Amino acid sequence: MANSLPAPLPRRVARVILRGTALVWGVVGCLGEYGFTRLSGKLAPSDRTNILHKWCRRTLPRMGVRIDVLGTPPGPGLTASNHLSYLDILVFSAVAPCSFVSKQEVRSWPGVGWIATLAGAVYIDRSRRSETHSVLPEMQSALANEVRLVLFPEGTSSDGSRLLPFHSSLFQPAVALQAPITAACISYTLSDGVAGTEVCYWGDMTLFPHLLNLLTKSSVRATLKFSSEPLRFHSRKQAAQQMQAEVERLRVPAEVLR
Repeated sequence: MANSLPAPLPRRVARVILRGTALVWGVVGCLGEYGFTRLSGKLAPSDRTNILHKWCRRTLPRMGVRIDVLGTPPGPGLTASNHLSYLDILVFSAVAPCSFVSKQEVRSWPGVGWIATLAGAVYIDRSRRSETHSVLPEMQSALANEVRLVLFPEGTSSDGSRLLPFHSSLFQPAVALQAPITAACISYTLSDGVAGTEVCYWGDMTLFPHLLNLLTKSSVRATLKFSSEPLRFHSRKQAAQQMQAEVERLRVPAEVLR
C-alpha cells in the first residue's frame, strides 16, 4: 500500500533538482549524440533508435524510475500497447531500441518530444480524420526498414483504470506488409502517491506542473509486459480486436490468473 504522506519539503526540493538535472543531462546528451553522428553521415533508422535507447537506459535510473520487464521484447515489427504517460516513450526506449506512432502534441513537448522526433517518431493529428491516411506511408516505411515501431492504438493516454477502444486504421501498414504485431502493456506504481494521477498524464493535465510533482516522488516502478509471440493478420479490424484482447489480458495481475 502506497504511503500517502509526502516527503519533507527540503527532500522534495532536492529530488527535483537532482532528477531535473538528470533529465536535462539525458536530453542534452541524446541531442548531442544525434548531432555528432549526423555530422559523420546520414543517420540510419537503427542509429536513431539506438541512440535514444542508450540515453533512456542511462537517464531513467537517475530520475528514480525502475523498470520490470515481463516477457521478451519483440524484434522488428509493430508493438501495440496501452498508453498512460509521457514516461511511456522513455520506458519503451530504455527496454529496447524503438520508434513511435504518437499524437501530434508530443512533438511540442520539451525534451521527450525533441528526442522522440529525432528517433523517427511518426506523428498523427487525431482531430483530423484524413490525417490517419497520410501517416500510413511513414509507418510502412519504418516497418519495411525493420524498425521496432510502438503504436498506442487507444489514440490518447488514460489513468489506466480501463483500456480504451483500439483504432483499427493504424494497423493497416503492418497488415499490408504482413509484419509481426506484438501486444504490450505498461503500468506504473508509486511508493508515495497515486499512479493514476501522478504518473499517468491524461485529460486536461498540464505538463510542467505534472512533471515537477512526479520528480518529487520517492520512486516510480514501471512494469512492461509483452505477449508470448507476435502475430500476423489479414485484416486491420481483426488485428485491432485481437491486440486489444491481448493487452487486456496482460493488464490482469498474475495472481488473478491463478
